[in-house]
Amino acid sequence: MKNNNVSLKEWGKQFSLSQKKNAKKANNYYVVVEEFKKIRKELGFTQQELADKMGIDRTVITKIETGARNTTLNSLIKFAEGMDKKLKISFV
Repeated sequence: MKNNNVSLKEWGKQFSLSQKKNAKKANNYYVVVEEFKKIRKELGFTQQELADKMGIDRTVITKIETGARNTTLNSLIKFAEGMDKKLKISFV
């Protein structure tokens, strides 16, 4: 039986710099989405409850949390306000 194990370094060589940058962007977006979802749940809001409080359709929140829809900075600020929070962005 052939061993198909490849080191992570070797595996990464198959991707272009552009592909690596796109993957990093996608991961960064996912981190923001997961934080949004985590805070919503910690505060005890269902998607429907938060949507009702904000006056939007629940599917908007669903699409953002699943990555099916990209959101704007203004929308993130409104979501934070809907959860009685402030949006804080930091560059590290």
